Amino acid sequence: MVIEEEEFERIYPVVTWIIIAINVIIFIFEIMYPWIVDAYAFVPIDFLKGQRLETLITHMFLHADILHILMNMYFCWVFCDDLENVYGHGLFIVFYIFSGIGAAVIHAMLTAMILPDLLDIGCIGASGALFGALAAYAIFFPKRRLYIFSVYGVIKVRAWQFALFYFLIETLYVATGINDYVAHTAHVGGFITGLILAAIYKVTKKPRIYKTPQHWW
Repeated sequence: MVIEEEEFERIYPVVTWIIIAINVIIFIFEIMYPWIVDAYAFVPIDFLKGQRLETLITHMFLHADILHILMNMYFCWVFCDDLENVYGHGLFIVFYIFSGIGAAVIHAMLTAMILPDLLDIGCIGASGALFGALAAYAIFFPKRRLYIFSVYGVIKVRAWQFALFYFLIETLYVATGINDYVAHTAHVGGFITGLILAAIYKVTKKPRIYKTPQHWW
C-alpha cells in the first residue's frame, strides 16, 4: 500500500473518478459476459498486422480478476488525481489514453523482438497507462514523500525514487525475458510514454504546481 504525505488539489478530479467508475462497470460486465475479454484484449500480432486497432484503447479498461482491478484502481486514485490537477480535465484524459496506447505499441514491438512466441497472447489492464501516470507523477512531484506499507514496516521514499525503482524492476523483467504472464513490456512502454509526454508538457507549458499543506488521507 502506498500513501501520499501531501496532495496537490486545485480542482475536483472528476475524470479520475470517471475512469475508476468505467473500469468497475466494465469489470462487472466481464463477469456477466466473459467473452468481452477475448473480444477487446490487445493482441500484439493483430496490431502488427494492422488489425483490431480499437483494442489499443479497449484493453486498458479490462481486468483479469478482482485483485487486478483493485490494485490498478487504487494506484489510479493515488496518482491520477494530482495529475488531473496539473493537466486539467481535458488534457489529463488525453495524457492517460495516450500513455495506455504507447504502452500497448511498445509492448507489441518489444514482444516481437524478445518473446515472439507470446505475440498471440492478449493483454488487458490499466497498468500501462498507470505506469505512464507514475512517470508523470515523478516528473511533476519528484520530492513528494510517499509511505509504503510493507512486511518490512513503513518505508518512506521520494516520488522519483519510487518511480525509478519500479521502472528498473520492470526493465529487469524485460531484459531477462522472464515469462510470468505479466506484460512487463507494457509497463515499461507506459512509463516511457508518460515520461516523454510529461517532460514535454512541463517544459513547454511550465505548469505552476503549488505546494499544499501536508496531511494524511
